[in-house]
Amino acid sequence: MPVRRKKSSRPSPASVVRITEATGESPRSWDSAVAAAVKAADVNAPVGVEVARMWADWDGRRLSRYRVTVKVAYRQRLQAPR
Repeated sequence: MPVRRKKSSRPSPASVVRITEATGESPRSWDSAVAAAVKAADVNAPVGVEVARMWADWDGRRLSRYRVTVKVAYRQRLQAPR
């Protein structure tokens, strides 16, 4: 038997997905660099991340500083026209 959901009397707010680009870096890992970039994007509730570019410093034996450029997607509510 399918579950029926109660209809809300209020329509859901309209929104669009926006994309902003940010960079981040970390001495620890790629994951930490991506997290730093998302934090630097300064968006309230990111819904997705695309890694556009990754690069790192090489100290002769291993990677020493990780850097990324990401595109962060987030929802923005639309304002009703006045």
